[in-house]
Amino acid sequence: MAKVACVSVRTLHAAFAEQLDETPMAYVRRVRLGRVRADLLRADPQRTRVTDLAMRWGFFHQSRFAQQYRDQFGELPSATLNR
Repeated sequence: MAKVACVSVRTLHAAFAEQLDETPMAYVRRVRLGRVRADLLRADPQRTRVTDLAMRWGFFHQSRFAQQYRDQFGELPSATLNR
């Protein structure tokens, strides 16, 4: 991201801290988790696996994904899917 923005890594981190109060990686993770959640809410629970959607958005460690998802949304991804 720093290269695309033509700034140093340090400058990028400082800007994220100042504007968003989080690291660039935390921001990217938050956005990706939001995309998984949106997909889960639209998905058919009979035809969709949480693992497939998580992997689609770059989450390959399933237990870590489930914990991060729960930390952000207060429920497990399977609960969101089965709503």
